[in-house]
Amino acid sequence: MNSTNRSTEILIVGGGPAGYTAGIYAARAGRKTAILEGRGRSRLAVGYALENYPGFISVDSAQLLRTFRAQAEHFGAQLYPEEAIDFNLPGPTKYVVSREHLYEARAVVLASGKPVPREHLIRGEERFVGQGVSYCATCDGPLYKGLIVAAFGASEEAADEVLALHGMGCHVHWIPGEARDNKAAPLKVKEIEEKGIPIHRMARITEVRGEQGVEKLAIEREGREEELPVAALFIFRESLTSPLFQKAGLSLDHRQCLAVDRFQRTNVDGVFAAGDITCGGMQVVTAAAEGAVAAMQAIIYVRRQP
Repeated sequence: MNSTNRSTEILIVGGGPAGYTAGIYAARAGRKTAILEGRGRSRLAVGYALENYPGFISVDSAQLLRTFRAQAEHFGAQLYPEEAIDFNLPGPTKYVVSREHLYEARAVVLASGKPVPREHLIRGEERFVGQGVSYCATCDGPLYKGLIVAAFGASEEAADEVLALHGMGCHVHWIPGEARDNKAAPLKVKEIEEKGIPIHRMARITEVRGEQGVEKLAIEREGREEELPVAALFIFRESLTSPLFQKAGLSLDHRQCLAVDRFQRTNVDGVFAAGDITCGGMQVVTAAAEGAVAAMQAIIYVRRQP
């Protein structure tokens, strides 16, 4: 790590809609602001038609993300393509470590999304994000009305989203994974069965296949591979919150998401969180809104410090 320290008033960890919006508010308020954008990429960066962001009938997600970023930079936020690898957050000065620098800040906004380890991804998943692979039924389900889709996930959230897709008019197949992974309530499973939704128990998706978009899934069941023709795959994983946060003393909720109050405050004084990392609305608009609230609270916090 470079021994050079970087000091700022408000440090934002994450380069997505929550992080950039927090940067816009903090920098525009005249506070010295830095954003660690990370080395991954927001799902918006893939570039797909976003139809539920206010003010646009349809907007390219990647363009919207670029606009967020440019606006934060316009108001003076310093942007760094670095990833946080350690935190020391108690006390009036917060320390965040990247592989390149040690950052000192008076307040921190965590907005790094929900990273998924690469080994947990399905083969072909990254390639088709925005082209048939989705993580949000509310966002993209209406695009597939009348078409065959699959939903992957064994959580209560996944079961709810299966029912939501069915209610939107999609012909949905549920692939919960192995029986031991299924955490959905039995009554919810029964409701899915009663609606005639196929449940592929003990099946494992090995690959997402297609040319320009998702066309089929390769599924392994009892040692045999079969193909399921689908127009889309909706993936609902449980939150995978970084153990770094627990190490830093931050509280997680029962879903393993960062626990915040209605002002986006964590249990650590001067540390706020916004966006998918809190498992709130899980929408672009709610991530941006949470980023704004977190930044406003960070501004108030910094203003009150001696």
